[in-house]
Amino acid sequence: MFSHRFLSVLLCMILMLLATESFGQQIPHQVPPRRSYQLADGFGMNVDLPREPRLPWTERWWTRIFDSGIKWVRVGQYENSSERTSWDWIEQTPGHYATTPDLDEAIRSLAENGVHIEMELQYSNPLYQGNPAIRIRRVILPPPGIGPDDHPPNPIFNPPTSPEQIDAFLRYARFMVRRYQGEVKYWELWNEPDIGYWQPQTKTKQELVAKAKAYGRLLSSFADVVHQTDPQAKVISAGTSSPNLVFARAALAECARKVDIVAYHTYPGFGSNHMPEEADTLEHASAFRAAIMHVPGMRNEVQFWDNEWDVSPLWKNSNESVQARYVPRFYLYNLAQGVKAFMWELVPGTDGNEDNLYGIINGRTPGPDAFKPREAYRAFEVTSALFGETAIDPTAEFSIAGVPAQYTHGQLQSYAFRDKVSGQRIYAFWLAVIAEPADNFTPIDVNLKVSDPNLRKPVLIDVRTSAVTPLEWQARKELRVPLKDSVMAVADASYLNWPLVPETPGELQALHTGNAVTLRWKTYTHANRLEIERSINYGPWKIVGEMAGGQTTFQDTHVVKGHVTYRLRAYNNQGASAWSNPAWVDVRNNSSEVVKKSRCSGDL
Repeated sequence: MFSHRFLSVLLCMILMLLATESFGQQIPHQVPPRRSYQLADGFGMNVDLPREPRLPWTERWWTRIFDSGIKWVRVGQYENSSERTSWDWIEQTPGHYATTPDLDEAIRSLAENGVHIEMELQYSNPLYQGNPAIRIRRVILPPPGIGPDDHPPNPIFNPPTSPEQIDAFLRYARFMVRRYQGEVKYWELWNEPDIGYWQPQTKTKQELVAKAKAYGRLLSSFADVVHQTDPQAKVISAGTSSPNLVFARAALAECARKVDIVAYHTYPGFGSNHMPEEADTLEHASAFRAAIMHVPGMRNEVQFWDNEWDVSPLWKNSNESVQARYVPRFYLYNLAQGVKAFMWELVPGTDGNEDNLYGIINGRTPGPDAFKPREAYRAFEVTSALFGETAIDPTAEFSIAGVPAQYTHGQLQSYAFRDKVSGQRIYAFWLAVIAEPADNFTPIDVNLKVSDPNLRKPVLIDVRTSAVTPLEWQARKELRVPLKDSVMAVADASYLNWPLVPETPGELQALHTGNAVTLRWKTYTHANRLEIERSINYGPWKIVGEMAGGQTTFQDTHVVKGHVTYRLRAYNNQGASAWSNPAWVDVRNNSSEVVKKSRCSGDL
């Protein structure tokens, strides 16, 4: 017979197992965020690179890239940021190519935090324009905020057309691909060449076709250089300002078989509130994609990227609530069409010509909102966490019944997505209607019928706000759910099972005085411990310090000469954060000097 002691122990073990099972099935009240490195795939964002004084490293915006789960970035824009990737920054004297530490450290930080990088190479260079006898011998960099609509446009928007100019541009392209091989895999030629960024502006279809052919010839040579320099790299045709079929078809006719990705932008109703789904109605993006696939030489595996879209909260009939409702709709609608999507943009450089107009994070403003997230930031974070590594699942069996008649003309959007890692499904649905600034849309209760044996413990997720609510099965395997003008989702509670790691430490600064480097930073969530690493002259990272969580300073007393970079991350019981922004000093003879030199510069 069992002893009383044995029975007591057995009962205790059973209770512990039941408690553990119950705890494991607890449903969070909100969707936990996923960091960029936690995602196998994800969504894109246009990101201006750090620069003083408007986008400094020492503000938190940079580490929010990784905390929000941005997995792809498009860098290299010029008209709003005078970006350091552009030709006139890289080649400032004839035949000499150099990158700055700001650029090198930004690319390394993105790549080592699990972010895929698309880099635009643009625009022209005044070293190669005009009469050779009187050309300038050193670039005078244009100020931030320049644009092709200035009168007259800055010479950088005059494309390379002569053999000399084309050869010079291709040497710049070869340097950049070689320089960032292993860190940057995706290369885009120019930005919106169908309008004024590739001068001149055109007035007739004939002029537009002629410009497209000139662009296509350069794209053909550019593709050869990229693929020869890095066989693993992918070539992207420039994102046109809209799904411009006339321009794209004429340009790609010159080089269709060499292009890996066709990019375009969608701004339906630029300047006012237009819903993102109108890209496939007002601008016919779906018809554009279908027509491009019939261009002679186009390969079946070519991808389509919508690598610029936004609705500004400051546009007509818009506000932050409109932007927050549209952001998930934009990403999921494109995901359902098999299109990789990029929003314009993370945070604006307010010294540019767009001030604080765009962004899901405010730029540097004079008020208390400087670098503070807008409402759409959380909506993106949730969309990324839930759908970032999913794909459309055409095998799913589900339907929605009870939609009012006025919304049966294409407004209902409903999709099943499958996580490419876990294999679990998640269902998303919304009404493609104008999101009014008043934000008083009345939810409509409908029946979601799902045939999914893995949906055992269904939860309703408000993708805009991140709220999670348990659902009860109705008769006939139906769930009662609300339709809104923002995305709602249904998944099994176990879908939300990724580790909740700390937010990334940020605002890291390094100060060299005497024989020591003092580091200062900020943390934003609880952590058990911190880990600090150091890299000398862009070499391997090595741990130089560990300490309890909550600490905000560290002193490195083993200073060495060279370009010395630091970073840190935080740990809790579930894992590590992403790496902080880098901070560095250039040490020469025991003195601190910031030297604007490259770890890879020289002549070609």
